[in-house]
Amino acid sequence: MISPTRRTALALAAAAFLPGHALAQARTRMTMALNWIPNAQFAGLWIAMERGHFAAEGVDARFTSGGPNAPDSLVALAAGNAQVSIANWLPFLDAVARGNDFVIIGATYARSPGALCSMARRPVRVPRDLVGARVLAQTPSDRLIIDAILSMANLPREFTMRPTGFSPEPLVNGDGDAYFCFAINQPITLEQMGLTAGRDFHVTLLDEFGFRLPGAFIVTRRSIIQQNRAAVVGYMRALGRGWRENEADPAVGARLAVQRYGVDLGLNLAQQTRQNELQIPLVRNSAGPGFFWFDPALVTGSMTEIARATDRRVPPAEQILDLSIVEEALRG
Repeated sequence: MISPTRRTALALAAAAFLPGHALAQARTRMTMALNWIPNAQFAGLWIAMERGHFAAEGVDARFTSGGPNAPDSLVALAAGNAQVSIANWLPFLDAVARGNDFVIIGATYARSPGALCSMARRPVRVPRDLVGARVLAQTPSDRLIIDAILSMANLPREFTMRPTGFSPEPLVNGDGDAYFCFAINQPITLEQMGLTAGRDFHVTLLDEFGFRLPGAFIVTRRSIIQQNRAAVVGYMRALGRGWRENEADPAVGARLAVQRYGVDLGLNLAQQTRQNELQIPLVRNSAGPGFFWFDPALVTGSMTEIARATDRRVPPAEQILDLSIVEEALRG
């Protein structure tokens, strides 16, 4: 007969040889619904996944891809297919208005890299330039941004939206007058085509049009925070660690995007590395705790102005915002 002590020792020895997936079952699954294709834009996520930072927090981290042909990231969150989502402000408000108990727990970018790119033949640099313009957009919700910009400038909402992909070539070819882009992404492609910024094309950040707010909000359901706050804090702590390590060598996150997480997308390593270099100053907030944090006063300030310009209601800040998750995570 085997003694209890001996039986326990044998069980522990056997557990040491269990396959990794068996051990991972004890972790809390946290799937992030991305709002775009898996590229260097999510470098901090790739590094945290690759280096085991989520696993160290007891989290089984996964992701679902976004992009032109993918469901909206908030749809995945509402359906329970994701526990965390990357989302923009106006679609977030629309989802809350439909009864979803969503909460913003941080923002990837302290200053949004969202921008409009235009060619020198028809510059789009101020709100008035958007009236009557043909706007190339990668996601349908981009229409809301143009609506807000024109409304805040007391201009008619007269423009045409045209769907496009993540390459700026249609803009160069004359298919549109303005192209929704990331200031840290598609302009690099134009430079690689031999074009010069300020001469051949212009890049204007959305906040220069009056659309001032942080970028790429991180959203979850209130029930997830209530049921497993520790896992959410651990997830954000691991994600912050990934972004911090990304600052040390931008080539690492870019390489992971090109060779692993976005391997089927035909991403260019030099372009992705440059994109990652350019986004680093936009990610960390110089004020407050650091990563993911932003001034809550923005909710009742410029973020409310943007919402009202498109006839949207902003719930009380305490109902839709909980930065205590990030503050706790960063203390760790």
